[in-house]
Amino acid sequence: MRKINITNIEVGSRISKTIYNSKGQVLLSAGTVLTGRYVKRLKELGFTSVFVDDGLIDDISLDEAISEETRVQAVNCIRGIMQNVPKNNVVHTAPVSKAVDCIIDDLLKNREIMLNLSDIRSYDDYTFSHSVNVTVISVFIGMCLHYRKDRLKDLGMGVLLHDVGKTHIPPDIINKPGKLTAEEYEIVKRHTWYGFETLRKSPGIKLTSAHVALQHHERQDGSGYPRSLKGDQIIEFARISAIADVYDAMTSDRCYRKSIPVYKVCQYLAEGSGGQFDSRILDRFIERVALYPQGTRVTLNDGRSGIITKQNNGIPTRPVVRLFWTKKGHLPKPLNVNLAEHSELTIEDIHE
Repeated sequence: MRKINITNIEVGSRISKTIYNSKGQVLLSAGTVLTGRYVKRLKELGFTSVFVDDGLIDDISLDEAISEETRVQAVNCIRGIMQNVPKNNVVHTAPVSKAVDCIIDDLLKNREIMLNLSDIRSYDDYTFSHSVNVTVISVFIGMCLHYRKDRLKDLGMGVLLHDVGKTHIPPDIINKPGKLTAEEYEIVKRHTWYGFETLRKSPGIKLTSAHVALQHHERQDGSGYPRSLKGDQIIEFARISAIADVYDAMTSDRCYRKSIPVYKVCQYLAEGSGGQFDSRILDRFIERVALYPQGTRVTLNDGRSGIITKQNNGIPTRPVVRLFWTKKGHLPKPLNVNLAEHSELTIEDIHE
């Protein structure tokens, strides 16, 4: 199973992971052979990549942080919430609580894996999938910080709803593909207050959870908004969600730019350690992120290249690579190399 950019998909490839539309309905089931018509339609719907079996690592299954069932449930939950908030200005928390419980349970079952998010989403589905991914990442960080389950729940409730205030922002500003004007940016920044006020009035939402909506754009050095808080003035839940929010936004395809490779995003976050981001939290996160996700094609410093097949827990820069090629062509047969056992080998380049 390998994630391939849709512009590089060959007609006749077989889908290895079911593709859902923005409502959680199946578009193409795993095992479907891609025709030219299917590829064209996926592009029209805003999908940028799909998982296929290409004969290279078909025997490798992805280390999923959460199940597809949990993801679809959570996406549908947040979609329903975002549609209903403008009418009621409160959140009915029962479905949110259930979705967060499922996310926590899935992550606790997979607590030893390196974080490797592999959802496929369309541009139109970004807002809802982003909220789910940021929740998964935040709960994952909470686990790294040894949070108890009840605290993970409070964290997850706040983070899944952290962008609910965007329902009060005009859609043409929220979905604008280009750079916002100064006036538009000031309007967008209001979503933090709108979200906080909505959650504060919603039964079943703790005040600390509501503050995630208010503070997730605050930064350690005071450069954030809406109140330019610094350091410990920002609640820990919000310091966690700030990292998760930036990570998912940068590693996601958008209508106006391609996703940025995970290792580059982690470099960016590391540069902001102690400045924009809490260094203690960030350190715990980065050591558990799959810098080179499964299915990524890489070239080693000796010129050989292949595909990442497995992570080494706690050593994000030293995954297992299945080598297929040299500078001159194909290897006689594939060779699995564990970089944790070969200090002389390093990843020199990745192929998007």
